[in-house]
Amino acid sequence: MSWNWDYLRFFLALADAQTLVGAARQLSVSHTTILRRIKAFEAELETQLFEHTVQGYRLNEQGESLYTEAAKMREAMDRVSRQIVGSDRLAQGEVVITTTDTLAHEILPAILSDIANEHEGLRFSLKMINQITDIDNYEADIAIRTCKEPPDHLIGRKVGTVKFVACVSNDYARLHELKKFPINTDAHRFIVLDDSYRNSPFHRWLDDKLTLTTYRTTVSNLLSAAALCRTSMGITVLPDYMLEQQSQLVCLPTDGLISTNDLWILSHADSRNTERVKLTRRLLHQRLTIRFGDVPAVD
Repeated sequence: MSWNWDYLRFFLALADAQTLVGAARQLSVSHTTILRRIKAFEAELETQLFEHTVQGYRLNEQGESLYTEAAKMREAMDRVSRQIVGSDRLAQGEVVITTTDTLAHEILPAILSDIANEHEGLRFSLKMINQITDIDNYEADIAIRTCKEPPDHLIGRKVGTVKFVACVSNDYARLHELKKFPINTDAHRFIVLDDSYRNSPFHRWLDDKLTLTTYRTTVSNLLSAAALCRTSMGITVLPDYMLEQQSQLVCLPTDGLISTNDLWILSHADSRNTERVKLTRRLLHQRLTIRFGDVPAVD
């Protein structure tokens, strides 16, 4: 079985806290994210791990067995982390990171906060630019980007895969009794990206589903699409990670996968080995790899 190892983090948090609110506070996510991850983990294992009582969530027999082994893994990782931290005390200074607006808004805040708490000598400048020109011009130390193939002059590692999904607000879905992507798109309203995204596969997928008479609201970025979607303005397509902390949105099943894109951490070859960049890159790689599901690499 190929596990999503990030599920263990949510499993351990709920096992320790015994309430969704407590686990959510521990991981700085919403309680609905905790519940969704636990249900997905139980479905993947094909077994129940918790008993839901009036006092909260208690481990059952299967959950107790898993907790014993998962706690050992956590202790081992903490021990290795302390050893690494001891060797990285000389890494200090500002690291300029460039990334997309959605990753900067949804994924990186918690990660950078954790790193800053663990390594007081590091400071970060986060630039939300959807092009890669800033790292080309040496204005950034690290770029976190989605692309199929990075530019030849940049050194990088793939950390995972981003999936795109159709989504709508819970209110819109209830109002229209909508349980999957509609066949008759003219009966619904849609939120679409402007022509700057016309070469993106997810943009083409949605555009091919719509007719000339379909009601559309056009926006220039995915954050705006998500914001309008939450207000029940219509159906849109978003990266799947944008739904994790947005309980107002629900994914609509589609016939086949919409599209995927690879997530990379990139640096210039001649600047990648400074201590602050090397450490930051490694820590980002560890956390993003856990989040997006690929096998971690060793620096």
